[in-house]
This record gives sequence, structure tokens and C-alpha cells, in this order.
Amino acid sequence: MSTTLQERIAELMSTTGMKVGDIAELCNISSSAVTQWKDGPTKSITLEPAIKIERATGYSALWIASGKGEKMARPASNEEDDAEYAGEVKKLKRVPIVGTAKLGDNGFYEELSPISGGGDGAVEIVTADPRAYGLRVRGQSMFPAIRDGWYVIVEPSATPATGEYVLVKLSNGKKMVKELLYRRSTSVEVMSVNGGERLSFDVTELESLEAVSAVIPPSKWIPI
Repeated sequence: MSTTLQERIAELMSTTGMKVGDIAELCNISSSAVTQWKDGPTKSITLEPAIKIERATGYSALWIASGKGEKMARPASNEEDDAEYAGEVKKLKRVPIVGTAKLGDNGFYEELSPISGGGDGAVEIVTADPRAYGLRVRGQSMFPAIRDGWYVIVEPSATPATGEYVLVKLSNGKKMVKELLYRRSTSVEVMSVNGGERLSFDVTELESLEAVSAVIPPSKWIPI
């Protein structure tokens, strides 16, 4: 049965006991924005707050944003539960493509562009992360490592490994895809995917550092 954003937010608040202020604090947005989700006229929600709500409640970000797919992505868990993912046997999973990242110079990309309806198909990959999601990449700035029209798969629950790609989100709002060179207790150093420029960030500048587990060609896309 098709539901509206208002109905989905009402159900989430009813079952979890969360209030408007709780959701606003969780998503780092204003209470008035949450009230618009709850009472209208807003009819959509962007990717990042939907993912934050999923992490806290277990409700699927795709279902929150569009009403599509399974309602529950996983049982709500804490950070200690997340540590168990690394030891799980990985299984083939249908990972939703939930947005578009337009790559710019030096690996930066524009704010995620949520696709109308909250999703645009999926790819099947082996992953143990129930929160894995995909982004369609636009732009040639990372060619040939990441090509225009291909997909990057992000595993928020995984621990990023040195020498691999990561999705970096800074507290000032900038976002980028980089190669992780090292991660220390006080700082992180990354390098442009195609080699060259190195950047170092204090941990206080980081909002999140998420593992990019795969770069997938368009031929692997499937409709859902």
C-alpha cells in the first residue's frame, strides 16, 4: 500500500516514541523542517537525514524517503553491534541506488541529489553491511578510476582501510571521494583518487569517513 511521507513519519514517531525535537537533533536540522515532514506540505526527504534515522531506528532509509522496499532495514542497534559486521559472512545483496554525486575538481562532489521517488534501481554485490547504499557518479574528474555514469557502493558500517577509497564528509559541508592514506587518533590524510594532491584533516573537521567498497559499471544496474 502506498503511503505518504507524513504517514511514514507518523508511524516512525509512534513506534519509536521519538518527538519532533528528537528527530531534529538526530538529523542536525531545524524542528520546523521535521514538522513539515510530519504535517506537510513537504513530500520528500533527502538522503542524509533518512540514513541517520535508519541508523538510529532500523527503519529503512529508502522506505522513509519513498515508501519503497522493506520497511525495516535491520533491528535498531548501537555502535557495539556494528562492530560485529566485520566478522559476518558476506552475502549477495541488492543494494539500492539512492542518489547522484556530481564529481568536481579535487574529488569534491556536490550535495547529494536525491532521485525522484527516493531510489533508482539497485546493484547486486556481496556485502555484510545492511546499511550499504549506492550513488550514481556524474563527471569525468576521476576518470579512469571512477567513470561518468558508474556507481560507487558505500558501506557506512565498515571500517575504512588504508589504500582504499573513502567517502569523506567534513563538518563545513564539503564532501569528497578520496584514497585513504592513513588514519590516526588526531588526524586523517587522504589523496586524490587519480594520485597527486594530498590533504590532511584534523578529526574535529570530520563529520564522517565511510568506506567505498566497490565501483560498479552501469551494466550491473537492475530495476526495482
